[in-house]
Order: sequence, then C-alpha cells, then structure tokens
Amino acid sequence: MKKWPWRRILIALALLLIVVGVTPLALLLWFGYTHNFRPLSMSVPLKQGKYASAIFRTDLDEPYMIQVEFADSSHRGIGLNPDAFLDLDWKIVDANGIMIQQGTQNTRLSWANEVNLGEYHPKRGVAQRFIVNLHRDIVEPQGSDVTLEVNSTEDPEGMAIGYYMFRWWAIVVAGSGAILAAVLLIRRPAAPERRAKTQ
Repeated sequence: MKKWPWRRILIALALLLIVVGVTPLALLLWFGYTHNFRPLSMSVPLKQGKYASAIFRTDLDEPYMIQVEFADSSHRGIGLNPDAFLDLDWKIVDANGIMIQQGTQNTRLSWANEVNLGEYHPKRGVAQRFIVNLHRDIVEPQGSDVTLEVNSTEDPEGMAIGYYMFRWWAIVVAGSGAILAAVLLIRRPAAPERRAKTQ
C-alpha cells in the first residue's frame, strides 16, 4: 500500500495558506503606494486675482474631484462671516494650454470646510495645470489654511475598511500557515532520532 507523503503535503498546505493570506493585503498596499490619490494640493490666498498651479499628472483612469478645503487653526472650518462667498471660475489645461475641463462657483461659505468645484476624467499620465480666477476677496479668520485640491474619487474609507479586513485575513490565514510551517520545521530534526530509537 502506497504511503502518503504527509510531510510534503503539510508543507505545501502551509505555504499555500501563507500566500493566500498575504496576497490580498499585499495587492491593496501595492495599489495604495503606486498611485497618487491627491495629484494636486496648492495653497490659495483667496485674494482677488488669477492663480496657476505647477504641472501635475493623474495616474488613475477614473474621475477626479476638484475641491477647495478650508481650515482654521483648530481645523474646524472657516467662513464665519455670513457675507463670505467663494466666487471664482476655474479651468484645467494640458501642458500646451488646451482646455481639459472648466467651471464656475459662487457659494456662500457659512461654516463651510469643503467646497466641491466639480469632477473630471482626465487621460492617465497627461501633464496638467490648474488655473483659478478669484473674482472677489474672501474675509478669512486669522490663521486659516485654504488649499485647492484634485482628489481621486477612490473611496478612502473603503480603502481603510479593506486594509482592516485584509489585515485580519492575513493574521488568521497566513498566521495559521506560518504556525504550521514552524511546527514542521521544529519537528524535522527530531525525526531521525526517533527512528534510531525504534531500531
């Protein structure tokens, strides 16, 4: 009767568990580290005038959100003046000045900490520049921080939940494989000694 090579089968099972356990987390981390989910973040003085960003590139084939973020020194949001408005027009052009997307915004800023200017779907890897024209000053509290951002629509909360779930999956599945492999490695040197005693 043929004897099953149980040791080899168990080693293969341990390696399979490690690979299956680690792969989803590794792919998620690779996706997060190899892509730029915020290709543009520029400070805006919010004084009347025209401002242009440096050249930036998007590396995902998906829509991107255009936002203005407001934060005071406590990061609670600004726009406490009831007469404060965000009054502007904007455009995104490529390196040759050809229009990619444009829009306008006239929004009251009462207690606002984020204003969405729009969404666009650029070609991956295209060199771009953001140009914003502010039509009026905005009265902002002392110490406020105002930035214009282009963000991926990839859900950061979804990424965080995925990381949490895949981390536990790696701990349980890959951890089981690692424990099994360690047990097999520890038991291996003792096998010849046991055989010698039985003879």
